[in-house]
Amino acid sequence: MAKKKKEGGFDFVPSETEEDVTNVLKGKRELGTIVTMLEASGRYCFRLGCDNRGEPRTYRGRVRAAQALLAIDDLLREAKKKKWSDQELLVHAWDAKPQTAPN
Repeated sequence: MAKKKKEGGFDFVPSETEEDVTNVLKGKRELGTIVTMLEASGRYCFRLGCDNRGEPRTYRGRVRAAQALLAIDDLLREAKKKKWSDQELLVHAWDAKPQTAPN
């Protein structure tokens, strides 16, 4: 089993199958994955594993990326609990948009 790293209240567990992928956990709840990338300047940054766009949103620091995953998880749980429509979820997601790395 890969070694866990704890930072900012999150557990980061390197993927056993993919080199640049890290699983993010908050307590026992798995929030998702983050992928390590390099900016044009050579600085390390992270993108969410679920963001497969050509130019994904990047975050400086694992904790910032994990906070974005937590915000997404919280929104999805609230949407399920309150039975929001897709449109309601999008409106709430727009309001709770997490910060990104400056371009």
